[in-house]
Amino acid sequence: MATVQPVRRNVRHIQPAKRGDQDIPARTTDKKSPMKQSAGSKYPSENHTRDVVDGQINHELTKARYRSLDLADLMFGHLVTTRLARDILDRLLADGTVTCEEIKPNEEEETRHALDAAYTDAVAHACLRSDAPLDEPAPEPETKYQWSWPKFPTTPTNGNKLVAFLNNVADSALSSARSILQDDSLQPRNRFAAPVDKNHAIPLSYEPNGEDMRPDFMVLPLAAFSDDDEPKVKGAYVNFTAMLLAGESKSARNAREGLIQVQRYMRGIKRAQPWLRFATGMTVGKDFVALLRGDCSGIERIELSLADGRGCIEFIRIILGIVLADKKAFGNNPYVEIGEKDVSVDVPELRPADPPRTVTSDSACQSSIPPTFSGSTSKPRTSCSASSDPPRADQLSATSSAGSKSRTTSGGSKRGPDDEISRGQKSKRRKRTVALRAFIPVRVHGRECIGILFTSGSIRGRGTTVYVVATAGDGKTYFALKTSWQDVARADDQAAVLKKLSDHKLHPNLVIPLELFKPKADDGRVDSTLGTTRALVDEEIQQPKVENRILTATVSELRRPVAYFWSPHDFWEGAYRRSACENNIVLPLCRDKLGDELGALIDFDMAVVGRPNMHEEPPLLPMQQDADEIFSLAEQRSSPLPSTDEPYRAQRTGTTPYMSIRVLRGESHTHFDDIESFLYVLVLFFFSYKGPLEEQALKNARVHGFIQPFGEGRLPHVTAWPAMFERWTSDSFDEISRRKAGDLNTVSHATFMRQFYPHILERWPSNSRGSIAPRAIGMLISKCWSMFSRQELRVTHHQFIEVLREWLKQYAIEEDKYVYPFDVN
Repeated sequence: MATVQPVRRNVRHIQPAKRGDQDIPARTTDKKSPMKQSAGSKYPSENHTRDVVDGQINHELTKARYRSLDLADLMFGHLVTTRLARDILDRLLADGTVTCEEIKPNEEEETRHALDAAYTDAVAHACLRSDAPLDEPAPEPETKYQWSWPKFPTTPTNGNKLVAFLNNVADSALSSARSILQDDSLQPRNRFAAPVDKNHAIPLSYEPNGEDMRPDFMVLPLAAFSDDDEPKVKGAYVNFTAMLLAGESKSARNAREGLIQVQRYMRGIKRAQPWLRFATGMTVGKDFVALLRGDCSGIERIELSLADGRGCIEFIRIILGIVLADKKAFGNNPYVEIGEKDVSVDVPELRPADPPRTVTSDSACQSSIPPTFSGSTSKPRTSCSASSDPPRADQLSATSSAGSKSRTTSGGSKRGPDDEISRGQKSKRRKRTVALRAFIPVRVHGRECIGILFTSGSIRGRGTTVYVVATAGDGKTYFALKTSWQDVARADDQAAVLKKLSDHKLHPNLVIPLELFKPKADDGRVDSTLGTTRALVDEEIQQPKVENRILTATVSELRRPVAYFWSPHDFWEGAYRRSACENNIVLPLCRDKLGDELGALIDFDMAVVGRPNMHEEPPLLPMQQDADEIFSLAEQRSSPLPSTDEPYRAQRTGTTPYMSIRVLRGESHTHFDDIESFLYVLVLFFFSYKGPLEEQALKNARVHGFIQPFGEGRLPHVTAWPAMFERWTSDSFDEISRRKAGDLNTVSHATFMRQFYPHILERWPSNSRGSIAPRAIGMLISKCWSMFSRQELRVTHHQFIEVLREWLKQYAIEEDKYVYPFDVN
């Protein structure tokens, strides 16, 4: 294939999608990163329906969606030049695959004019080659030509027909490219496919119940297809770990909803393949195509009209480029080596279709599919918004994916089970065991990968992933390797925090990175979202009003995730010193020689170097009713709360439920806010789990290095938050702050205790050893809640620790009623 000149982005055609976004502040000189909810961070117990997920993704991507008319050229221009795509269009025009209304049969001159107009328009909107002027205006074509694809399916929502059409276009384009370039070595690497099983969700999406995670079509590697004359997809490869691109087909009137749904699929790809630099998606309609690419700074997309000459050229470039591209073009990280593994998982059966629902929200994403492109951007028509010896990679899968538990309906309505559960209806779904070929990381930054401890998998954000890796020395010592995309605006803060931690005496409750490095891109620069992925030069990086993020990796001592606690005391003995959210706390792998279990704080990415705060402790305000009296009445009246058939329905929205009231209001941050956040960690911990895992499950987890289970769903003791805490998760920050303030005061303290205690009784029942855990937990929450209420949130670290220490002392005998599972025989 011919050598392609170096490119620069055509920045005049990269514009923010202004309509449909919520009014949430982007980065400014005074505010380095926007405060936003995230759809990526996984917190155990928030109700997680389709509408919640869409809202989270929209919030996460606010002011981070860009219409980039040169995106197809950036991604696939090195494989399919604009000239090559034009010449292929010429051949497709000759064989009738494409038609143009203004061209009569055998009119070669008019054909040349139409193709030249389309080519000129495409060049003006594509990336700039090294010798192109930067300020050349896009020319207006003299004649408006109306193009069409007669064989395009009249019902694009039919996945099989659409996939057949896309593959036919790809085959024809590839055959033409070989002839034009006189290069028979061009071979396809990928192919379009439709879901094989129409009755079950696509597995390994790592999504909670209630989400639509069944794309209409996808792109899979060629190994996923048979060698027949008419290749058929192998069902084992139809899973989110093998997916290179996810797509949704919609009619023209549903273009907006198609863009919303494909963002959800892209998020699913990032969760199943957290090592990806970005995720790719497509939306196809009756007369339009949209290509989306989401990295940790947001989403770029190009929208094309198939009735436009430039749109036809770019459509050919996209389809042929997808077929020819290697995995790097779909975001694969060169520092992560991928292997394959055969696994078996259970997938739920899809429910019957629901009637279509009318979408009235204007807050998701923008869809602007103009009828034609004529050198300028048209106005949009519609808007929307471990253990010391964990197993090797060949013994246990290391991916973070789990079976999808969603359902698909017709007519654009894809409600999840949480919609029914919220109305008090229980519904069980039959499951089917399927054999899959999964793609897993086997080496990460030159180290053997044992498994994954944690992954956020958001589209925009830090995209934190923590791997268990073996050292290059003896191969038997294991560490936690964390990769994340850090906002460059926070680079100085992060460096100052790590320096301060390193300069001081090692603290037993901090896990300080042993090694920090920033991988380099192919051009030798630090790997960044705006510089490397989006190919912006230094003077252009500041133009987009989104954060530029750099890839950062750290290596730290391996510890035990909080979810594998073995008793209430285990968590609080290890973690009562300080944290901002549960995921920032890790527990020891086992007791030390003195029998102590000291937990530790991790993840200092968002930390800043502080200074001592001078403060006066306010007088205590009186409480209106004794906690013991309230709990006694609750125990007399209590009956088991109704349980759900599907215990896991949630993943937290960033750290919103753990933010202090002052921070939610946008006020300056103090050390009191850290302590208040820890109060929410304490309270929500007891509502996130139904007690600890069984003893054998904990032992097995230790043997497997505490890595995330592959294809087995979430841990069985994770449960949904009560409605009283769901109110802290999904709304504006002002509204959440008002709700918390209404709960956290002396007047409402007794009401709060009466509301939460029945949920404690249901989640933490007394065990066979005579545990009184419900009363003990209720007293701890009550004491802490009342202290914060009476002191008007101004609680010092020392005061909080004293309450926890007294509680641990008072209920020390309770720990003996649980079995410690991590002793080494």
